[in-house]
Amino acid sequence: MREVCSECGLRTDPGEPNCAALRDALLARDFEQPALYWKYHRMALDAYCVQHSAYVKSAKSLAAHLGGLCVALEHDNNAVTLKRMQQWLSANPKLQKPELPSYRGSLTIADVWGVDLLNYGRAVEAWARSAWEAYRDLQPIAREWLPRSGARSVVRR
Repeated sequence: MREVCSECGLRTDPGEPNCAALRDALLARDFEQPALYWKYHRMALDAYCVQHSAYVKSAKSLAAHLGGLCVALEHDNNAVTLKRMQQWLSANPKLQKPELPSYRGSLTIADVWGVDLLNYGRAVEAWARSAWEAYRDLQPIAREWLPRSGARSVVRR
């Protein structure tokens, strides 16, 4: 019988790695081979986290990960914008946590695991876009967090 992750929807056969095992392997590889994979590390981490409630339990953690996707996908992954957002969140701003969507996207970590290096970046971006799109109703909130953090809001969309 197939195992189904109640959060991201990943379906695995008995004996296959589940989404948590794939996450651990992906993170380990990122740290073992940073020259090859680190460029996409944050985007992959944010996509995984917004698909799993345990990583977005608080408003602050949701802002970190959904905001990270916003920076990655709408602000050309601008390092300064991301750093300002992280600094703002470190100051513990008062945030209200909205309700999370029940559907978290059509792609999962399985869609990037095992992808060759030449296609890895595109696969991670597609996964991140799938997760971002699942949060369509919360995107305006994520976009509001950026100016609150002091980051310039140059939207690429």
